[in-house]
Amino acid sequence: MLFEPQSKAGPGYAYQADFECNLLNTRADAMSAVANDKQHFMKWLGEHGSDHAHDFPDTLIDGNEFLPRSLFGRYLSDHFDNAQALARKHGVQVTRIASEVTDLITLADQTVCLDTTDAGAHMVDRVVLCMGNLPSTNFSHLQGIPGFLNSPYPTQTMARGIPKMAPVCVLGTGLSAIDAVLSLVEAGHCGKIILASRNGRLPSVRGIFNKSRTLEQLTRKNIDAFASANGGALKLTDVFSVLEQEVKSATGGACNIREIMNSGAGILDYISSEIALASNAERLWQSVIYSTNSVIDYVWHRLSIEDKRRFQKTFGSLWSSYRVSFPVKNAHKLHALLRADRVLVFGGVKSVNYNGVDQIFETRIHDHETGFRTIVESEHLINATGYSVQVTQSEVPLIQNLLKRNLAEPSEFGGFKLDFETGRLINSGGLSSPNVSVLGSLAAGTYFWTNAMDMNVRLAKHQAEDTVKAILQKQGAGKIPSEPIILFHHDAPDLLLHRRVSVASPATHHQSA
Repeated sequence: MLFEPQSKAGPGYAYQADFECNLLNTRADAMSAVANDKQHFMKWLGEHGSDHAHDFPDTLIDGNEFLPRSLFGRYLSDHFDNAQALARKHGVQVTRIASEVTDLITLADQTVCLDTTDAGAHMVDRVVLCMGNLPSTNFSHLQGIPGFLNSPYPTQTMARGIPKMAPVCVLGTGLSAIDAVLSLVEAGHCGKIILASRNGRLPSVRGIFNKSRTLEQLTRKNIDAFASANGGALKLTDVFSVLEQEVKSATGGACNIREIMNSGAGILDYISSEIALASNAERLWQSVIYSTNSVIDYVWHRLSIEDKRRFQKTFGSLWSSYRVSFPVKNAHKLHALLRADRVLVFGGVKSVNYNGVDQIFETRIHDHETGFRTIVESEHLINATGYSVQVTQSEVPLIQNLLKRNLAEPSEFGGFKLDFETGRLINSGGLSSPNVSVLGSLAAGTYFWTNAMDMNVRLAKHQAEDTVKAILQKQGAGKIPSEPIILFHHDAPDLLLHRRVSVASPATHHQSA
């Protein structure tokens, strides 16, 4: 049973039909929605790529390419349809309900009652919350004001509402902000575009020769050894040291942090340098960082609370700037816009307000490093700072009710508190739920990096196995669930199960690979 209010299951917001310039930030041959088949997307492209060539005229279908996210969305939709067909073949009933789940109650017999906006109540045995990304709450005081968009997605819709010559201020300098800029230009926008964030840093550019590497030092065995030597908790300094060793091993030399950060360059020089570095050879430090997906959730799990707090406060923003890179193809486009003075980038955002008298947005800039101050005025303001993981600030009814009923507990690091091994929800009393688990961004506090496709696929596989184990235990006890159904997660549809399982997916969906 799948609860999905969107018209089509599978793509989510990030992968729905949109401009061709919105690219995956991972090569096609490293994208897959199937845990045991890393080439699954490539196989699908081999079978169906020609079917979509007309809609993607500027796209070269190749494993080394960074393909349009909307093309990957078609793959997810098709994969979901195939999963449904496979389920029917094996006598598994698939029920899709186009409604939002608003409440959840666990009953005395351990069944779960789900309430919906307009489809009544439903009784199920297992629930997986795949709620996607929560809307940003960074500028809630601007909600509802004409000209303000709380998200650039879908960018086609964003661009339609903005006049071609209107100056636009985009809040944020990350991937979503770059998507917003390139989509506006793709739609024919000719006015000035300002990118503004607190640090003013653009992401690094993804090396086109990068490849997956097997980590030699940052392994579970070594993580456990470091933790044991420190009384059970991993030290952040140990993690940095091991990462440095991994980079040195990959490069055959020293790990030059200053060179990696390239922080002394101006914006135009930075992008020029990044393009050159990404285009000429493998960026080995990137290959190492991306390979940590296989173990980064365990690293986060073993860190002490104090070191988790230290990381988020001191290094979190910097980590995102370098861990989340964007393709060379889009870097060239941004470089051209910067050179033509069509796009400006500012750091030091202090406040963002709306001047009701002049009906204009005012973004106040104060760059402490240079002392530069200015106010950016714009009739159109786009929040591209990313999604929220703070459940206590969410207005989603299901999240509010879970917290109100003490069925869930917020994690200070984002999302809900979960049992690390199973992904099951932990209530306010510290007990894990026997029948409710979580996937995606609301699991970020437990697994740290939950906006990468391969990590979500891996976590989804583990939850599928946990669910099947629970079902078999019920069967062994003579309690056989009566209604066979499919479990599907929009970001990782490798969850084909049987018996009574429910997936609640009422919010927006955005995934960064």
